[in-house]
Amino acid sequence: MIKLIKSFKYAFEGIWYTVLNEAHMRFHIVAAVFVVIFGVMYELSPCEWAVLIITISAVTALELVNTACERICNFYSKEKHPLIKIAKDVSAGAVLISALGSIGVACFLFIKPNKIIELFYMFSENPIYIIFLCIGIILGILFILKFHSKK
Repeated sequence: MIKLIKSFKYAFEGIWYTVLNEAHMRFHIVAAVFVVIFGVMYELSPCEWAVLIITISAVTALELVNTACERICNFYSKEKHPLIKIAKDVSAGAVLISALGSIGVACFLFIKPNKIIELFYMFSENPIYIIFLCIGIILGILFILKFHSKK
């Protein structure tokens, strides 16, 4: 049981390391938070939520793998090497493909003209929502740009 608990601890340490050190991971987290908020506003079905959760999980998991690959490559050699470049480029490409796929999922889930119009009216009738949205965007940008570890 202790071994299992330690394995979870190590996994969370890896996730936390990536959040602290990778602006792309912080971007994915901010995007996921906004997507979940809009998912609630769109009243997504259980099936749509399942697709969204899988999509968010895939992007963040691949960002973790990309970070691991980059760190291993950097440990192996500080010099430029064509095989290290390929490894880093391929792992970054995996994240990119997943992120582009997530945009496709978002288009299918959120481009619903009737719902967009409904949300537009909701925001126009309640300016406080616009204020909250702007504050959320500002906090998200600050989180992405300013939150980092002291190496």
